[in-house]
Amino acid sequence: MEHQHQDTNSLLETLPETILGHVDTFGALKHQRRYFATESSNGILDYPRMIRNNLKFALFAIYPAASPYQILSGIDEWLQQIDNPASHLFHVKNIEDFEKVKKIDKIGAIMHTEGAGGYDSELKSLRLAYKLGLRSTGITWANVNQFGTGFLFRSEQVEDRGLTAEGRNFVREAQRLGITIDVSHLNDRSFWDVMEITQKPIMASHSNVRAVCNIGRNLNDDQIRTIYENHGVIGLNWGTTFLDPKVKVEDLFKSDPKIGFDVILKHINHIVSLTDINTIAIGSDYDGIKIPECLNSADKMPKFYQYLLDNGYSKQDLEKITFGNFYRLFSQTW
Repeated sequence: MEHQHQDTNSLLETLPETILGHVDTFGALKHQRRYFATESSNGILDYPRMIRNNLKFALFAIYPAASPYQILSGIDEWLQQIDNPASHLFHVKNIEDFEKVKKIDKIGAIMHTEGAGGYDSELKSLRLAYKLGLRSTGITWANVNQFGTGFLFRSEQVEDRGLTAEGRNFVREAQRLGITIDVSHLNDRSFWDVMEITQKPIMASHSNVRAVCNIGRNLNDDQIRTIYENHGVIGLNWGTTFLDPKVKVEDLFKSDPKIGFDVILKHINHIVSLTDINTIAIGSDYDGIKIPECLNSADKMPKFYQYLLDNGYSKQDLEKITFGNFYRLFSQTW
């Protein structure tokens, strides 16, 4: 299954609207002592850089918490960012909100929890989080919790532990509420347990291809095919460790190799060869990991778009990668 090939494409006159499937910007703002409203030399995303590059939407992650109190504290801090008029943020809670944001000079923010360890097993806090605007959640980060097991970077893997009974209930209840399930960070066993019970399309919000970069945090070919069959979406991860096998896991946050667009294209082409263009989106993992120089600024995204156009992808393909595929997923899961 291959994408439509076009021999020539001119530079886009209008940058495509983009949904970034996973960013850690709100947490980075605190640590880097900067403000979303103000352009900064620190970090990658802020309002000025997002708006001028038409990065109109993002899933702004709440970092993994260990207790319901911490989850609610994280949601409160997230909502404070939204409520600050200077931030020019719009809290996206339903599909109709996408059209509203397109017409105004604001960034559409989708609330996401990166790991579910802070939710109670009775899921009362999950239901409350939904009422407060949560629309996407992972099950684990790079850890083990009461719901499932993630891929563990620096410790021994727990390959025989997948979703717990509580984890299966978590997936079912999240999908009943209208919260998109994110399988990024799960170990293989937990991934397959999710796919066994899911009633809706899922996403891997920021994951790459294991056949190109052999690390368990990436997806193998069977997983990619299964996500396609599920009508799910894979958001590409710009993290150097997940793009290039030459980058070691221990260099996750400190390496800066000269990875080019050609390496990213290998991941895209591999996914397309197994599925089709409707499976690929942009996750990024901006403000959460070391990014290659070619994409370490929001201002470099247009060059990446042009690179795709120059290497066989059509404008219609690009619009699906940047916006359409995630939009379709949310329309099916919210």
